[in-house]
Amino acid sequence: MVSFSVSIRANRPDETTHTGQQLSRTTRRPYIAGQWSAGSSCYTIACEHGLEGIIAKDRNSAYRSGRLGYWLKIKCIQSDSFFIVGWEYSGVTRGHIGSLLLAAHKGDGLVYVGSVGTGIKDSQAWNLRALMDKLKTNKPPVAYSGRRMDLTWVLPTLIAEIEYRARTSDVKLRHASFKGLREKQDNAEVYRL
Repeated sequence: MVSFSVSIRANRPDETTHTGQQLSRTTRRPYIAGQWSAGSSCYTIACEHGLEGIIAKDRNSAYRSGRLGYWLKIKCIQSDSFFIVGWEYSGVTRGHIGSLLLAAHKGDGLVYVGSVGTGIKDSQAWNLRALMDKLKTNKPPVAYSGRRMDLTWVLPTLIAEIEYRARTSDVKLRHASFKGLREKQDNAEVYRL
């Protein structure tokens, strides 16, 4: 049996800033305190609460502060499917794809959820570009107010599998990585906000 207790709050009661001032209760720095008999339970709870992950160390080792390798950062990784709705041009990457623009379902429409440039292999780039070239459209399939330049929009037909760490308050993906195109083009599997 796994037993543990957990307290999730905005910050430790005694936490102060580098100037020695007490942090306000409205500060959004999640902090989990507790005694754990199983690290996987702590990890599961952190991920369920939308936290980026946990920091852990061997419970039998001495406490040492700093970045000396005693502590492990174990990140929550999520994976979902998103529509590819465009790409940003790059003159230096294979396929000239700087990043893919992604969208998810929201109500009856689609909403822009960010971009991904990491994870596109050289061997995939030209094939992906050929598929997207066939789907070009002049009208953006999502509302977009970003600062990116040299964008090409495509019809939301291709579905990409994306790993990411978290979403921002405005639903953008954080630390996204492209894992590949979905074989089954099933709109019901695309992430829904």
